[in-house]
Amino acid sequence: MVTQWFRMVIQIINRITNMPTINLGQQRRAVRTINKQLYQDIYQNPRWKRLRAAKFRANPLCEKCEAKGMVVMAKEVHHKIPFQTGRTPEEVERLAFDWDNLQSLCITCHKGEDKKMRGVANL
Repeated sequence: MVTQWFRMVIQIINRITNMPTINLGQQRRAVRTINKQLYQDIYQNPRWKRLRAAKFRANPLCEKCEAKGMVVMAKEVHHKIPFQTGRTPEEVERLAFDWDNLQSLCITCHKGEDKKMRGVANL
């Protein structure tokens, strides 16, 4: 499901970015829309929901807080390497559903990780 959809997305992006008359704002909006759809396809996938539930069962506490000696319940499952950084459909799927790429985090730690990721992406 993800693989077929991702191939179609790549074709659309290539068409958009190769159009000489389209402005940069339109390109960015198109990419944001495509990324939003990719997020929805992954996070609504039954495979993701099962994996997320299994991660909470295996690691019910925030892994970052636990490393600091604190006991805080995890509320989020975080991708250490964002799946949207994958270059191929297979890599996106591998990153999205890879157990070793997941981390159970509390809301505070998850917000901190997201800020770090956005800061790295903006460099």
